[in-house]
Amino acid sequence: MKKLILLIAIILIFVVAFLYSPYFKDFLEALDENKVYKIENIKTTEINTLEEFKFFGRGIVSYNNQKILYTDFNNKILWENQNKEFTNKVFVTDKYILRQSNNNIMVLDNNNEEFIIAEIEGNIINVSRENGKTAIIVKGNGQSLYILNENNEVLVDNKEFQDIITGISISDKSEAYSLITLTFDNGYPVNTLYYNLIDDVELWNSSISNEILLKIKVVNNNVIAIGTENIYFYNNNGKLMWKNSIYNKVLDYEILQDRINILFEKGESTELISYNFEGKVTEIQAAPFGIHKLKIVDNKTLVYNNNTIYLLHSNKIDKIFEESEIFEDFLIEGNTIYILFKNKLMSGQIK
Repeated sequence: MKKLILLIAIILIFVVAFLYSPYFKDFLEALDENKVYKIENIKTTEINTLEEFKFFGRGIVSYNNQKILYTDFNNKILWENQNKEFTNKVFVTDKYILRQSNNNIMVLDNNNEEFIIAEIEGNIINVSRENGKTAIIVKGNGQSLYILNENNEVLVDNKEFQDIITGISISDKSEAYSLITLTFDNGYPVNTLYYNLIDDVELWNSSISNEILLKIKVVNNNVIAIGTENIYFYNNNGKLMWKNSIYNKVLDYEILQDRINILFEKGESTELISYNFEGKVTEIQAAPFGIHKLKIVDNKTLVYNNNTIYLLHSNKIDKIFEESEIFEDFLIEGNTIYILFKNKLMSGQIK
């Protein structure tokens, strides 16, 4: 019996050692390199949508200027919300739906529970959610910022900026946010990048000219900015740690917790370049020409256009979906993919 236990222990030690060795990683990469991914068990469900429609939670929300309708993936109506007043705009985030009627803002969750936010002067032009907070950009005489917490309580109330607000990112590590504004000086763009505390304290700002900043993200209190000409990396004190030049047209981008991914159009070709947070290129992956969007979900890297989806892996390109109709968006949960069209939802397994 003791010999059997010893043998099992030795086998377990070898298995664990192999799993944590570089050989196991090489083994997995070899398997992935030889694999051809595709979508199997495709199912099509007819759906009914209103004028606008999007994924919301584990269902589909559709809306017009008076009504919001929420259905599951089987087209079963979960709830509907009708407003007697005409709705100016509707914004859908990962967790909430915001509806503006005149100066009143109504927030709905996926259970149709309503929250009323204090009156906001001006028109909402953008809503985003990040790290449990909601940022609302409003256009009045200038532009203003509101930030709500998870309970839809106002944390930043009507913070005014004279220039156009073009981007915001809320910190993952502290009660702070970074924001970009844009103006023009003699026809040349001038961006100002701010890093502020939620309680209305400006920690630092930086001016960037002769290009337009496309995206910012706060990661570990560092600020990453992607522009039309350069990538910038600032530390939490506002010091520029590095700047990398961009020589091709930026199509799309994803900033993760450990790397920066940018999809470029390079002449008659397309490529995805990944950078680490030291500014070094870690990977260059060819992508099909004609695609213009990037989505990274659970280590799956997908590039796509309006009717085709490719999965990139181990320097290979697998076309996993193509349809003559234009789709609105797609959602991935594990190995299941949902592809949303105006009047149908297609689903299947990525294998």
